[in-house]
Amino acid sequence: MIDTSRRTALKVLGGSALALGAGSQTVAAQQQQTVRARAVHASPDAPAVDVYIDGDAAVEGLEFQDVSPYLSVPAGTYQVAIAPAGAGEDQAVIDQEVSLEKGNYSLAAIGQVSDGSIQPLVTRTPVIHGQAEQALAVAQAVHAAPDAPPVDVTAVVEDEQLNRQLRMLPPELVMGIPESQLRFTDEDQAELTLIDGLSFGNASDPLPVPATEYTLQIRAATPSNDGDVVASVPVALDGGVSYTAFASGYLEPPQEIVDELGNRDFELFFGTTE
Repeated sequence: MIDTSRRTALKVLGGSALALGAGSQTVAAQQQQTVRARAVHASPDAPAVDVYIDGDAAVEGLEFQDVSPYLSVPAGTYQVAIAPAGAGEDQAVIDQEVSLEKGNYSLAAIGQVSDGSIQPLVTRTPVIHGQAEQALAVAQAVHAAPDAPPVDVTAVVEDEQLNRQLRMLPPELVMGIPESQLRFTDEDQAELTLIDGLSFGNASDPLPVPATEYTLQIRAATPSNDGDVVASVPVALDGGVSYTAFASGYLEPPQEIVDELGNRDFELFFGTTE
């Protein structure tokens, strides 16, 4: 099992917007069709990268396990290329057409350069609005660790008041969680199953959860969601914010990659959307 004592730092990046221009559309039309997209570097054997959109450098020098600020563009179809930083677009390891409708997107580079499995993973992130905004956050996970098996994600509730509520009331009255996804630890803390059996190259469905403090646990997938914990991270989720947790790196980093690129251990890093 991996030593998780070093896995307690929460990286939260992203959120600012950079306008790239929208032709001659009116302001109202732009607002109706705006896409926000960010780049995510989750390929463990790739160096820092540059991201090109329709031939223009949109993000430069994005490091492993980093998330770029959001880029605001009109909805439409774009040619997205990802190349080693400074190498030029003609050295792209990913070059693919991507169609984006109105909304918020993460464009993640996952897989490995060394075996040709590197690929883009495009995920859409909803944002909570209305009366639920202050009370709920959105949690989502992306499995981008190429040597990791399918995983479960559980979350231990650290708030005493919420723990008391969960012990006293049927789960559906608190947050709509099925009883099968809620259990209690030996310390009488609620433990929620957020993700069940997520495999490499996939993103979970976004899940509304109470805005509070948790300890997130990444586990080897089992039928009862109680496998060995391979990473544990404390997080404080704010109301009205969507959190995407990217599980990346290697359970057992190849020595030649460590020698060339440095630490590539399995770790969680986060992008936020408001």
